[in-house]
Amino acid sequence: MCRAPRKLALLVVCAVALACSACSSSNKGKIEGSTWVNTEEVEKAPPGMVTAEFGTDGSFTMKVIGIPALTGKYSLGTGDYVTFTDVKDISGKSVDRGRVKIKIEGDSMTWTEKNGTYKFKRVTDQKPDRKAVEPPPKN
Repeated sequence: MCRAPRKLALLVVCAVALACSACSSSNKGKIEGSTWVNTEEVEKAPPGMVTAEFGTDGSFTMKVIGIPALTGKYSLGTGDYVTFTDVKDISGKSVDRGRVKIKIEGDSMTWTEKNGTYKFKRVTDQKPDRKAVEPPPKN
């Protein structure tokens, strides 16, 4: 008779562990502190013109040609979902962005929302090639 409560307790622990693992974000550690640039058209903006910046503090900025077009906050949801809050456009008007599906694979990001699906690539800090900036040696 003692085994039934143990089995039930073990079942409950396993169920809780499984539920917690299902609630985690697949973007954790991939999106915080990153900057992305569009590789395809985003709402009529050609490739290379839109950047999405995700701060380590939960801040978010989307720029078009370097000018902040949207600012707000983001939080990681379950799986590939990211929730945007307090989003404002350049004039300060509130914009409803809500929940967006963001799938990150390596240096590629796919952003899917009600307006469409957009492709981005990670912007990496590149140090200049020393050979390109140093003058050639004198003979």
